[in-house]
Amino acid sequence: MKRPRVARGPKSLVLFDNKGGVGKTTLTFNLAHMFARLGRRVALMDLDPQCNLSALALPDHVLESNWDDGKPGQTVASCVEKVRIGKGELAQPGGYELADDLYLLPGDLRLSRFESRLARDWPQIMAEDNELALHAVTAFDRLAVSFANRIGAELLLFDVGPSLGALNRAVLLASDAVVVPLAPDLFSLRGLQNVGEVLHEWREEWETARVRNLQSASRRREPPPWLPQRGMQPLGYVVQQQLTIADEPVRAYQRWLKQIPASFAEDVLQRSDPAPGSVQDDLHCLGFLRHFASLVPLAQAAHKPLFELAHADGVVGSQYQTVARATKAFEQLAEAILVKLDALGVVTAKQ
Repeated sequence: MKRPRVARGPKSLVLFDNKGGVGKTTLTFNLAHMFARLGRRVALMDLDPQCNLSALALPDHVLESNWDDGKPGQTVASCVEKVRIGKGELAQPGGYELADDLYLLPGDLRLSRFESRLARDWPQIMAEDNELALHAVTAFDRLAVSFANRIGAELLLFDVGPSLGALNRAVLLASDAVVVPLAPDLFSLRGLQNVGEVLHEWREEWETARVRNLQSASRRREPPPWLPQRGMQPLGYVVQQQLTIADEPVRAYQRWLKQIPASFAEDVLQRSDPAPGSVQDDLHCLGFLRHFASLVPLAQAAHKPLFELAHADGVVGSQYQTVARATKAFEQLAEAILVKLDALGVVTAKQ
């Protein structure tokens, strides 16, 4: 049965952290598959110029053919190329079906060329009637809605790099919700401070520009430009890559684990309420993932999520138990995210 067109666009989610190496792309890939398993039609977009998600999802020969083809719409970069050079509109996105109800718009290293344009245009959106600048900084939102509408998706999931630059700022403008992946270490805690600061700063700056341009269009009695009003709402955090001894965190990590709830509340949510003393008691902790290190190379080679690995992919012995644990862990995490995501109010893409 043909799915109805999503008139307002689906809810959009990004896993965002200032620290690399916390398994963000692997987490995004596995969550996308689990969301689809749970009955959501998912549009997955690789918005990291390093293309790690695309490499995880697709074989090299498919990526190579895709990049060499040069056909508009095959990758995120080819979709936004005319916008980047200021000579046109977005190309119609293509994409690949990865599984039932899961589609990917692949990344491309050439997307990094869009960064300088976005950085240059950001100050310009504060001036009224700069349609070219607005056209550029809202390109990912328009592309995401177009991709989702084409496949009838109800959930958009973005993969981004750890940068706090202009490229990720434009992605966050297209995001209704943010989940922060963390490792129990000093660098993740410091990264929380950066994430909280930029979310607050980007949200305020965009709202100022949005209102100013809406007022200008109203005075001229003209239709408003595409001005998304996404919330960039922090849904919570995920602690992962945890080493364990006898089912308890190793002592070296305990001090960092204890600081996460207070740091997330203060730095990201900007709340001063007393925080729980542990992540297990924190309502903002969406999940606590253990290390699935033995499965990761197999999943990368098979281009599969961890919980779909089988004997044909090299799973042996006790790894079957690890696959079962991964299935349960990602199902619980995906359900926890969906509960919070569904509770967010629907905001129209065009205000």
